[in-house]
Amino acid sequence: MRPSIRCRSSPSSDIVAGKSASACRAARASVDGPYRRVMAELDVVMRGLLHDLGVTLHPRGFHSSGAVWRLIRPEGVAVIHKQPSERSRPDARMFYIDTAVAPKEWWDWLAYRTGQTQPMNKASDIYRIGLMERRVPCPHPADSDRERWQVTADTDVDRLRADLLTGVTRAADRLVELLQPGRYLAELNALPNKQIGHWPPLVILLSGRGPSPELDAACAGLRAAFAERPRAAEYVDELIGWAHARASR
Repeated sequence: MRPSIRCRSSPSSDIVAGKSASACRAARASVDGPYRRVMAELDVVMRGLLHDLGVTLHPRGFHSSGAVWRLIRPEGVAVIHKQPSERSRPDARMFYIDTAVAPKEWWDWLAYRTGQTQPMNKASDIYRIGLMERRVPCPHPADSDRERWQVTADTDVDRLRADLLTGVTRAADRLVELLQPGRYLAELNALPNKQIGHWPPLVILLSGRGPSPELDAACAGLRAAFAERPRAAEYVDELIGWAHARASR
């Protein structure tokens, strides 16, 4: 924890205590100086890690904008994003590495649903389907959160860099795989026990293949999954109507 230096607000009390205002400022500086140096050093480490991530991802077709890397293809977009943790402190930089895939059909549905046509080169992890994508796990976490990465003054930066680049490389290859035509749909279809969250993307992705018995079956599954949620009936009708219209183009 950061040490605290308190100076009295009353000039007379400072004199009694044998402290001048300049002495108080000097005392604060003696603490704040090293503290600021630690913060600056951590920022340098983080910038270096981001640079190394970019060097690793660029040959795979990912292009960066800040702490976001995007792979844009006709089939959709894949995203890797460094997300700061709310638990970060001045003496500890904590972050997550989020991953996301938005196939073209999913992207079109989101654009229709929101009434906005966001270009794919602005995509972030919030556009993901979120069923097959995972955060990049930290093999040596500082606490029970195995997805949170941490950099402190005591961090073995070489080991952390190696772990991070290995994890991100594996995640990038997985995203490229999921972005292949039909791959995300195939993995969704292969799930033996589909939950309520599986049905909307299944219907949406099937809509890209035109009218089919599989699309009709998925629409029926969607209705059955939401049967006990009457407030979602309008959403279900809208999604099924959109899917059939898209399939008929």
